[in-house]
Amino acid sequence: MASKARAKRAPKGSEVVSEKENVDVSPVSSKATGKTRGLKESSNLSLEEELEAMTKALKQVSLEKERNEAKLREKEELLSAKAAEAERMQILLKSRDEEKKRLEDKLRKLQKVQGFQPSLNLSVPNPSAPEDKNKKQKKDPKRLKKPKTAFLLWCKDYRQKVCEENPNATFAEISTILGDKWKNVPEEERKPYEDRYKVEKNVYLKLVGEERRETEALKLFHEEQNKKQAQELLEQYLAYKKETESGSDKKKKKEKDPLRPKHPISAFFAFSQSRRPALLEENKPVTEIAKILGEEWKSMSPSKRAPFEEIAAKEKERYSVELETYKKNKAEDLSTLDREAEEKSKLEKAQALKLYKEKEKLDQAKKMMKHQAKEKRDLAQEKDLAQGKKDQANETKKNKDPNKPKKPLSSYLIFGMEIRKTLSNDQAGLNFADTNAHISQKWKELSDKEKEVWNVKAAALKKKYDVDMEEYRKTHPETSV
Repeated sequence: MASKARAKRAPKGSEVVSEKENVDVSPVSSKATGKTRGLKESSNLSLEEELEAMTKALKQVSLEKERNEAKLREKEELLSAKAAEAERMQILLKSRDEEKKRLEDKLRKLQKVQGFQPSLNLSVPNPSAPEDKNKKQKKDPKRLKKPKTAFLLWCKDYRQKVCEENPNATFAEISTILGDKWKNVPEEERKPYEDRYKVEKNVYLKLVGEERRETEALKLFHEEQNKKQAQELLEQYLAYKKETESGSDKKKKKEKDPLRPKHPISAFFAFSQSRRPALLEENKPVTEIAKILGEEWKSMSPSKRAPFEEIAAKEKERYSVELETYKKNKAEDLSTLDREAEEKSKLEKAQALKLYKEKEKLDQAKKMMKHQAKEKRDLAQEKDLAQGKKDQANETKKNKDPNKPKKPLSSYLIFGMEIRKTLSNDQAGLNFADTNAHISQKWKELSDKEKEVWNVKAAALKKKYDVDMEEYRKTHPETSV
């Protein structure tokens, strides 16, 4: 309110001045307003550009961020895969270590088993053992050859003649010619060849039977021997296993032949034997002694080496002589061993045949027992069957109609009844079986005309039976079929 009053009280000059001022300032203020507008417009434009640039920068940053995040994810996946691979490798290494340990244990066990040396003289393998079928078996030159047939024996005599008659014919053509000729050979000419073949065949079968029996006996013997040896081997192995488990796991040295001559010493070894005692007196260690000996031998002149080389040459000569005598003795021992083996095989054959005979007796006894048991069963079955038939016959007799006409007798039975009457009068001492045999013989001796009489009688009885049967069927219709 005070301000308004002061404005009213202001002098006129001031009003004029103010008006003037307002008049004077108006063009300047219009210019200033234009400038401010331009500045405002330019500021608006720069803000839009800045905003647009900032949005672009933000987009760029977000894209970069997404890229970095994707790379980070990839790295994390890669790291997790590497960690999984490392874990898998650790498991694999652990399993490999376990496998290695298992294999080492197995190897130790095998090495222990390899040290097992059974004290058994293993027998000769079974001769009848099956061999590899793919391999072609060599024929035994000592084997029994099959006998030649009658045709082959005849061909041996006539082949040369046929070849001379047909000089241009092949082997197959000559064989066909011989076959055709053999077909036309008469029985008288064939007989000697067939007889010869039969004799040779019987001899061959006899020999083959003996050989087969011998092989079967040997097979049985070797089976028994193998069983015994297997038992002994098992016992020895169990004892060896017990020793190895108890801790006595020392390897046995290979036994040397005490009769074999010792190897010859070398020149250096002869020198060492002469020089070593002096070095040992000086109280020097063994390793140093070996070095000194080697150095002295290298620096030694040929003249000084000569006596030692002479000793080595003599040793070599001695060894060659002793080795020769050793080999001769060894050969003699081998020949004696062969003779012993031959004698042993003969003894084995004898034992095998004895064992086989015992087996045959046992098998025969078993067969007899089986046969007797079968006979008993068959006899019991026959008795049961006969009793069944008897019971059935008795049953049919009971149920049989007495009024039914009986079946007519055959011509042979009518003849037999008549002959039986005469025989009972003439030969009273004959039994039933002998009487039947006599009747059968008499019937066979009759001619057809003589048999006709008995056939007529049988036909008359048959006719009467048919008539009676017809009347019976009429009176008994329930029995007619």
